[in-house]
Amino acid sequence: MSRIKYFQSLLCFLVLIQAANPQKTKYILPEPVKTELNRLDEAYQILDQFSKSVWDSWDDYITYPFLFIFQNGLRVLVGHPAPPSIFVPYPDFTVHRLKVYIDTTKLNNFVIKQPFQCGGGPLSLGTYNNKPVTTVNIWCTSSASSQLPQDSTSNGENNILVFIHELMHCTQPKILKFQYGNLRINPDLNIALFADIEGQALVKAYEQTVYETSIPFLKDFCIARSLKVKDLSRSEKNSSACDEFREGEAVYSEITILQNIRNGFNSSLSIKNDTAYKRFWNPEVYLAKYMKNLKKASGNTLDIYEKNYWFGCFESLLLQRYFPEWQKEIESGKWLDQILFERLNITAADSLNALQRFQDIYHLDSLKAKHGTIISERNDTYNALQRREGKAYIIDFKPISQSLISLVDKSKKKYQLGLINMYPDGLGEISFDKISMSFSPVLSEINQLYYVKLIDINSDKNKNPFKIKYESKDEYGFYYNITITTPLFILKAPKITIIESTNRIKFVIHSRV
Repeated sequence: MSRIKYFQSLLCFLVLIQAANPQKTKYILPEPVKTELNRLDEAYQILDQFSKSVWDSWDDYITYPFLFIFQNGLRVLVGHPAPPSIFVPYPDFTVHRLKVYIDTTKLNNFVIKQPFQCGGGPLSLGTYNNKPVTTVNIWCTSSASSQLPQDSTSNGENNILVFIHELMHCTQPKILKFQYGNLRINPDLNIALFADIEGQALVKAYEQTVYETSIPFLKDFCIARSLKVKDLSRSEKNSSACDEFREGEAVYSEITILQNIRNGFNSSLSIKNDTAYKRFWNPEVYLAKYMKNLKKASGNTLDIYEKNYWFGCFESLLLQRYFPEWQKEIESGKWLDQILFERLNITAADSLNALQRFQDIYHLDSLKAKHGTIISERNDTYNALQRREGKAYIIDFKPISQSLISLVDKSKKKYQLGLINMYPDGLGEISFDKISMSFSPVLSEINQLYYVKLIDINSDKNKNPFKIKYESKDEYGFYYNITITTPLFILKAPKITIIESTNRIKFVIHSRV
């Protein structure tokens, strides 16, 4: 064999060996990422002990993969039976004996660090045995301590509860006989008024210690519910009831887990390796948040969907307390409020009595004045928004998956209508990572989480709709380290594209750093 043929054969042999034994990734997972993966392991460990206390048939949680998405572009996939080809195995690291895969193809220079705020939900990723694989998508956002909820709970515990919540969502299709899509109700006065009474009645019913004293408040809840939904179609009622179960029961899983943890549990995570995790040192601190959230949501005029989380949760808790066979009725096709109605045997006399109770206990007239004022202001703001004419400015944060609502100063007046959040006095100052915005005090909106929209009503007088300064621009139309000045705001960002049309200018944000 000639020397050339020898080396050709050797090269082919090495290529075959490499194909049979793919090279292990050289990327090292940052410690903040490992910390979050260890918390997922702890969530599984907790569910190993208590999942059946939540729902007797809940035993499939380990079968749902997790996809963690970080701001530096890293994606970490845990427990997927057939990972998409872009994910490569990460060696010598498992989560509850599940394999870990990573995608580093879109890494950027962002430095991720704890604490993370985690949120997400089930989505499909890839297929296995010709079926979509339901995967829990979790977006991990690095946040300064000042941006985290100011309470006495620990970030580690909070994120573990998020993982448990989302895993319960994954198993719910096996529980529910009927399912409906997510419905967003824009409340009128009737809905806002009786939703407030519903929430207050649940608070009072839960605070009682025996069934006999809870009954009147449970009946108040049911009668207020019937008045709240009286003008909804059957489809709307079913969709709303389905959302209330889905979100409420996922929160119920958190509370049930915490109630079981009161008596201790076997942990897989050393608090020495996670300083923001205290092994649920005092479950009562966490449990207190749920009642606080119920009370707050009850009085919120415009956000009807959020009530599903807390109303559904406390309906479930009260059913579990007084009617422990309720879960079988859910599986047979009934809804939470339907079970309460049937079990309480509400009469016409109860309904008449409740109308007087609504005045005496819940102060119906005061509630009507409060909610009526807010709904009127919301409607006026929306009409003003619809009447505005001129050049529209859109700032698009979808490519970086950044919701803006949580970053707006909470003192800013806001009205919600579906997925539109309207700010009559503007958005003020917003900054995160290497992005900053300064807005004029004009009517503004945040639409569908990711889009800021403002309309310049004087655009016919402004010859230059915007001015820009930037360090560089590439052949693909990306501007780098750019400052944009318009009559309504100043925007600074590291990477932007600009899309112009006759009546609209869109600034698309492509990078945080």
